[in-house]
Amino acid sequence: MASMSDFTIYLDECLDRDQLIALLRREGWTVISPRDVGSLKWRDEEHLEFCAQHGYTLLTRDADDFSALHHQWQAQGKQHAGILAVYAERDASKHMSDYDIVRAIKNILTFGIPITNQFIVLNHWR
Repeated sequence: MASMSDFTIYLDECLDRDQLIALLRREGWTVISPRDVGSLKWRDEEHLEFCAQHGYTLLTRDADDFSALHHQWQAQGKQHAGILAVYAERDASKHMSDYDIVRAIKNILTFGIPITNQFIVLNHWR
């Protein structure tokens, strides 16, 4: 389980935004951006492999694809440091803001929810 202070988040390309990075870092978390490590245009599998190798929790808005990858990895016995997913809401006015995303992650960590090898929908943790 990740603690509040030693948590490293890797953003996939769909959430690689300066405001979100700043908000996550304000919480004291380490944030890895694809722009910083040269992983732009990688396939989803490559992003997850990179995260698994480095112990990074992946944060994505590409929820369906990473859910499928998570299940594939489980079936193969492969390990990862967790996937935090944001789903688009049917009502666009209810989409999670960057602030909502940070609050959801804080809630998960505060309640001690295990993240390693899990696929967690952040929408449920607002």
